[in-house]
Amino acid sequence: MLRRVKGWSRYGLAVAVVAALGVAFAPLGLEPVAQRLAAVFVAIVILWVTEALPVPVTALLIAPLLVATGVTDAKTAFAPYADPLLFLFVGGFFIARAMARHGLDRRLAEALVTSRWVDGRPRRMRFAFMAAAALLSMWISNTATAAILAPIVLGTFDEDDPRAGGALLGVAYACSLGGLGTVVGSPPNGITVRLLEQQADVAFGFLDWMAVGVPAMVLLFGLAYALSVRISPPGDAAERVKRDRGAWSRGEKATATAFGLAVIGWSVPELLETFGVPGGEALSKALPGGAVAIFAASVLFVWRDEKSEPVLPWSDAIRIDWGIILLFGGGISLGKQLFETGLAEVLARGFVAATGIESAFALLLAVTVFTIFFTEVCSNTASANMLVP
Repeated sequence: MLRRVKGWSRYGLAVAVVAALGVAFAPLGLEPVAQRLAAVFVAIVILWVTEALPVPVTALLIAPLLVATGVTDAKTAFAPYADPLLFLFVGGFFIARAMARHGLDRRLAEALVTSRWVDGRPRRMRFAFMAAAALLSMWISNTATAAILAPIVLGTFDEDDPRAGGALLGVAYACSLGGLGTVVGSPPNGITVRLLEQQADVAFGFLDWMAVGVPAMVLLFGLAYALSVRISPPGDAAERVKRDRGAWSRGEKATATAFGLAVIGWSVPELLETFGVPGGEALSKALPGGAVAIFAASVLFVWRDEKSEPVLPWSDAIRIDWGIILLFGGGISLGKQLFETGLAEVLARGFVAATGIESAFALLLAVTVFTIFFTEVCSNTASANMLVP
């Protein structure tokens, strides 16, 4: 199987070029600009699925391809790579990086799983691990959360204990579910928010998303926990998680402050606007999510640790996942053109006609199932870029 995947990667670039040329010259009955965009879209999809090029590099190629094929002008094509919502993730990634650098994320996770309520009880400990995963992944990446919790989970089992696999799977699913809770929980959330604002004139604020995302997360979390303990019971006893991290360091305090400022900045202006408090609307416009994230993250570069160094040195800050940022910008650029050329509507109508679906519920179910299977062969963020439009 792995060899077949590598083979696809090897020939993916050639397949993408041939497929794009085929679409460009096929009698599809589309407007010329829409047909050129269709050729670009097919090439990008193939490159993302086969990973013939690194996924972020493919995302970076989107704007030049749109300009070179005459779909749009350079200013319009490249503007989404500096979209304001993109900086929400940049600031969030900086804060997450500082959490990892100073161990604040691990401290919070250990505090939860060693609470008095857990008291070493296996089922409660499983719940606490999964809850810690869900809560952390609302604010930092799912992958980082899993990396933090995996060694803690494994430390509660004897070597070769088969129950460890069930606990790790529970944490993995909880990480994915936690990403539903906030806009910054997962890049596909931000892609969806931006395209809804641009093309459907539906504004989703930080709290607006949480009002929908958190209840969905809680419901699915309950189901995931129930399945986890049923399929892989925790057993009769659990080892202890050591909690001896000492006093809070300056780095932890600074990171907690930056995180608190970000949450306050994301939520308070929206609350004031929602309840009609004078100045609330002006404050929301003056402090968009991206600006709040950067303001909050800047604390990390000003505050000094015990070694008189910045809490987050730039040499460490640049190690955030810039590839996700490029993927975000490329996806917004491609999605915008799919709507403006009318190709998104053509593709949607073609999907409905091909499946014979008439009801909105059946369409939603079909798209959901297709997306689940599609993300098995392509990254979540790339899938969102292709499927949300």
